This record gives sequence, C-alpha cells and structure tokens, in this order.
Amino acid sequence: MPEAIEENKEKITKSESFVSVVAVLGADTAETVENVPAIVSYLRERYSDFEVVLAAKKSAEGEAERLVQPLLKTVPCIRYLQLTDDGPNDVAREAGLENAIGDFVVLMEPKYDPIDLIGKAVTMCRDGTDVIVGVSALHHSLAYNMLRPVSQLLLRLADYRLPRNASHFRCLSRRAANAVTQSGKAHQLFYMRIQKSGYGFRTLEYNSLCGEGRGFWHALRKLLKLMVFNSQAPLHLLSGLSFAASLVAFLFAVYAVFIKLFLYGVVDGWTSTFLAISLFAMLQFLILGFIGEYLARMLDEQSRQSSYSTVFEKNSLTMVDADRINVMESSTESEPNRVQTARNS
Repeated sequence: MPEAIEENKEKITKSESFVSVVAVLGADTAETVENVPAIVSYLRERYSDFEVVLAAKKSAEGEAERLVQPLLKTVPCIRYLQLTDDGPNDVAREAGLENAIGDFVVLMEPKYDPIDLIGKAVTMCRDGTDVIVGVSALHHSLAYNMLRPVSQLLLRLADYRLPRNASHFRCLSRRAANAVTQSGKAHQLFYMRIQKSGYGFRTLEYNSLCGEGRGFWHALRKLLKLMVFNSQAPLHLLSGLSFAASLVAFLFAVYAVFIKLFLYGVVDGWTSTFLAISLFAMLQFLILGFIGEYLARMLDEQSRQSSYSTVFEKNSLTMVDADRINVMESSTESEPNRVQTARNS
C-alpha cells in the first residue's frame, strides 16, 4: 500500500518546465481540435506551465473559429492564431513556433501522434538533446517506396539528412527554437531550417495513430520543392556542368586550330566557323556557370521577410500562472536540464 501511494505521488509531481505544443489547423481541423482537451489535460497533470498554440490556415478559418471558440471559454492555456494565407503547413508551423514561449516546444499532428509522446520527447530534450525527431512506421504505397531510394540520394546531395520514416513530430529546446526562428529563411522548408540550425538530434520511435502514410504525389511535391527552392545543390551541379561544357568547347577550338595547322585538305572557312562556334559556346557555358553560382549565393542570402501574417490571436479565458516569466534561468531551476537557456541569454 505505501508503495502505491508513493507511485501515485510520482505521477502527480509536476515539472517546472514551460511546455508549448503547436498544432496546425488545416485539412484535419476537426480531428485536431477534438484532441485539444486531452492534450491540455495531459499537460496540466505533468507541467506547472503550458500552452497549446493552434495556428489556423485561411482555408480553415470558419471551421476553426467555430470549433475553437467554445474551447477558449472552458479549456485553459489555448492560444488560437488565425493566419492570413492558405500556404503550406510549414508556414503555419513556423507561425506557431515563433509565437510559442515555452522552454520546450513540441510540434505535433494529433491525428498521427500519440499524446504521451510529449512527455517522452521533453524528457529526452531535457537530458541534453536540443532537437527530437519523431520516427513512425507507416504503410506507404508501392510508388512511394520506389521513390524513396531516389529521394534519399537527392536529399543527401542537398545536405538534408533525416532518419528513415521521419514524421512531422518534433521537440525543440528554447535555444534551438530561437535559432530556427531567427534564421528567417522564408524560402526553406521548415524542417530543413530545423536541421540547418546546427543542433544535434535524437530519434523517438512510436506507432502512428493513423496506419496510412502520405501518398506518392505528396512526397514528390515535397522533394521537388526541397531541391528547387531550398537547396543550392542543383545550382552547384548545373554550374559544374556548365564549366565542364565550356572546357569541352575550348578543347574543340584547340582541335580546330590543330586540324588547320597540321592537316591538309581542310575546306576553306571550316576552321574559322568551327572556332567561332566553339568559343561562343564556351563563353555561354561560362556565363551560365557564373549565373548559377550567383543565384546560389542570392538564395543563401535571401531577405529575412516574414512568410506569414496573423489576422488575430484569441486566448483562453484562463491561463496558468500568467505572471510567470516564460523561460526559467538555469540558476533558479530545480530540475536537471542540459539544454534549457534563458530566452534573452
């Protein structure tokens, strides 16, 4: 009996960490909102401070407001952001991350991700890893599985390395979240920005709540967007091919001069025509190579404009400990935490 009491005490002991959970309201708005009370209940049992940030895309504006409005009156610590655009989910996740104020920020899809992943990921993050990547085993179509080896090769060329079957679930420490939000690269896929932050990651394996994975066309669109708009690798490859082609054109010009000087019977005008074409081609390929390099540099140094705007924000009528500073100083923290830092440090 005493053991049972002790175990119950351990269960209700709350962590002093401030945990933010971010979810996107889009195609699965109803399923996401339906899970919000359970998420809040889970957080309330385990953390003294928490929030659930719901970032709604424009396409979900009417349904999202209709479903979330009643929750704001009864469920604490919900923040509802309505975005002006109907862009990809990456933009909504970016908005949620930038507005989250927790020591740890969890990005999840309630349709796919079990709620208990939050506690597991936060614990792993506290133990010294700034980024936790969810890995789930889903059943994919044959076409998707055929695309995977090609996509893995292309992703390695783009220096985008993720574990096999990586999901959208992430947990970030405050310093990792700050690094991602301060990068300001609107052109980059959101999860690539997380990797490019430079912080190491660990994987968290789990069984998805939804057995079916995303389809072939979804994966193909993501891959093309990554390679064309988020990586310099294709431009560097084309630049290399252009310089190689210019070298070949130069060798053809040398060949034309050699034929003219050392062989007889060359048709009049052939050498000059061939030489002019070769030199012109060499010049074109060189110009294309330099243009590719400059475009790669411009892509890397693109302006830090925001990729989204917020129409309004609505909060729950009840917020837990609203006067508390959102991020604890390491000197005042009672729990071991190797990644947590003050927001302004």
